[in-house]
Amino acid sequence: MMMGLQFLLVLLPLFAVFIGIIFFKRNAAEMAVLGLLICFTVAVVFFDTSLFVATTAAIYGFLESFGISIAIIFTMLLIFLMREVGALGTISKAIKRVAHTKEEQALFIGIGFGTFVTSLGIVTPALFPPLLIAMGFGPSSAVAISVLGYNASTSFAILSIPITLPAELFAGELGMSVLEFGYEFAFRIALFLPVIATILSIAMLWIIGGIKSVKKGLVPALLSGLIIGFMSIFLVIIRAPIMVLGVIVGLVSMIGLYLYFRWDRKRNGIILEHEPIDKKKLLRALSPWLLLIVLASIASVPAINEFLRTLDPGFTSWLIAYETVNFNVFAQVYFWIGVTAFASFFLLKPTIKQSKKALKTWSRSIWAPFIAYSLFFSIAYIMAWSGGSMNGEELVIDIDSNMNYIAGLFLGNVFGPGYIFVAASLGLFGAIVGGSETASNVLLFGIQRQVTEQIGLSDNQFMSVYAGHGVAGGVASAITPSKINNAVATIGKGRKLESEILRKHLLIVFIITLILSIMTAIFVSIGF
Repeated sequence: MMMGLQFLLVLLPLFAVFIGIIFFKRNAAEMAVLGLLICFTVAVVFFDTSLFVATTAAIYGFLESFGISIAIIFTMLLIFLMREVGALGTISKAIKRVAHTKEEQALFIGIGFGTFVTSLGIVTPALFPPLLIAMGFGPSSAVAISVLGYNASTSFAILSIPITLPAELFAGELGMSVLEFGYEFAFRIALFLPVIATILSIAMLWIIGGIKSVKKGLVPALLSGLIIGFMSIFLVIIRAPIMVLGVIVGLVSMIGLYLYFRWDRKRNGIILEHEPIDKKKLLRALSPWLLLIVLASIASVPAINEFLRTLDPGFTSWLIAYETVNFNVFAQVYFWIGVTAFASFFLLKPTIKQSKKALKTWSRSIWAPFIAYSLFFSIAYIMAWSGGSMNGEELVIDIDSNMNYIAGLFLGNVFGPGYIFVAASLGLFGAIVGGSETASNVLLFGIQRQVTEQIGLSDNQFMSVYAGHGVAGGVASAITPSKINNAVATIGKGRKLESEILRKHLLIVFIITLILSIMTAIFVSIGF
């Protein structure tokens, strides 16, 4: 009974965030503040955490969040600048030359191009809806494509931060190097993708036109899903840079769909005429992304990445509660996104008016996502350090009072070996509450680790559980309130459409999560 009450207290901050977002329509930043206050209070009052440890844990988590929170800030600057100078419009026109039917456009833009740009850190719920409305899609389909399609590559998004950041934070707990953890995690995730990416491709067709669209676009849907899935596995096996793995997968998917569309039209004798494309203008529009791909690829080469970690400008290491925060600024992807964003002022040559407008929009828009991402990391570290006190200069954690340990012990006792069938749903829940897969991967790593240890799984088996968790967190974008709200807002629609999208996608996400759970159980059972 006591453990059950403690388990509810552990989940109280997360449930508070979930209820606030879903039922009270509060934004993620507001609920992150509330969640942090609740978590801090619960840790101190009910789990014997000293005020000093709880405070420093919150600070430590805030600083560790920079790997994604600052990346998001620089990415938003790049997006707003490209939008103001018309670069996004130029790229969109080039895409429309390739895909013509609704099914082709949904797959090419939502799955292929969506995977590509999301892997570069572009927020597709903010980018796609106006484009898709202009192309003739209804509001519901436009939003659905924007929040559903790019999930085909799940964790290989935002220059693969959902993989590289947990590797930075947790590799030591499994006795691995950061690089080893990253590739092991990426490989386990990739194993899910041939099935998951294909299901998402078919689900997108169902959303835009029911069984008629599924029949019409089934072959390219299978093609796009399988390309993404098996290409991901291949690239991880050959150790392609994780930062740009999603970029490559998205690009190959686009090429595969383009070649199929050409072959299919030629086979059926369909001839289409196009206006000539200004290649110089298109190259300029693409130049920021091309630069980012090059810089990220170079920075992710192991030898170069290790060298970049040795460059210390004097502020890359802070001591919090006698625990070191290593920023490794030059080795982090956010540094290179920042370089690209500022270089884009020279590459895109915006006018003074365009620059001012982009900077004004950027300065107004960055605070909510920055606060949300940062504070969810703070919550994760308060939970990880709960039950802690200082013994001189040493942080000592009483495991019997640790929130993660107690949650893991409770779930292990309740589900036992059967936990492997529900583990993925924890990733789904964490992403809905935290607003992203990265937040879920960080926020709930400790609980997943404790449960798997409790039920006697090996480190290998844990990685399969954690990968299923991550994939479910990526799929959760289809029903994450903040993303749906973002997409709906770009086309001026209200809460009625948000509710409609959420209801439609719930069944799809439930089915995918069920399949993920079964696949996770199979992988664990065969020793993966």
